[in-house]
Amino acid sequence: MYTKNHVALRDATVAPTKSLSLTALAVVLMGLSSLANAGRPLITDDATIVDDCQLESWWQRNRGPNEFWLVPACQVAGIEWGFGYANQTAGEPDLYELAAKTELRTLETNSWGATIGFSHGFAQGSFRGDQHLNLAVTHSFADDAWLLHSNLGYANNRDAGNEVTAGIALEREVIANHWAFAEVFRKEAGRPFYQLGYRFEPKAERLQLDINYGNRLSSSANEYWLSAGFVFYFSAF
Repeated sequence: MYTKNHVALRDATVAPTKSLSLTALAVVLMGLSSLANAGRPLITDDATIVDDCQLESWWQRNRGPNEFWLVPACQVAGIEWGFGYANQTAGEPDLYELAAKTELRTLETNSWGATIGFSHGFAQGSFRGDQHLNLAVTHSFADDAWLLHSNLGYANNRDAGNEVTAGIALEREVIANHWAFAEVFRKEAGRPFYQLGYRFEPKAERLQLDINYGNRLSSSANEYWLSAGFVFYFSAF
């Protein structure tokens, strides 16, 4: 499953103000999918790049405005190039992201791999926005039945200052082409966030469907998000 991967945009919780929308966008790339992630809908990125091309799309319900994302990505010359577009409800501006990611060490079965990714996110009306640099490391266990992803990054947020980002995620292939995952990640000051999800491939190496739920790690947290989407893999060259 790690040979096919996701654009690091990552679904971020978006609050109901425009400034917070930009802050959420800045951290969308927890390694996520900076340009690749452990497969949508993980926020924590995995250490792979897409083999050829893919189209990710998802709908996300937030505590604030909801979002609809389209994220195509292709590999050219050993670099995964991605472009993200999101339409928001409640009159919020559209969001965009440009991202690139490359391998430092190729991930192999029962071994480990590493990637480095960079993204620039901005809202409609201004190219000024947020940047994120992310290092992702993935370990494979039990012939890829278990995948452990860890991220460490640095975000330069236009409206919220600079932040160290981090994430850890564990994936388990419960049956062939069916995966469950859990992750914890930090994208801003305060308590970290968590996410639980499930995905499967009705057509292996071609189509993936997924669903997830996330929130902040707090007994009183009300920063939830819920998303459902798909990834379609294709050849463009």
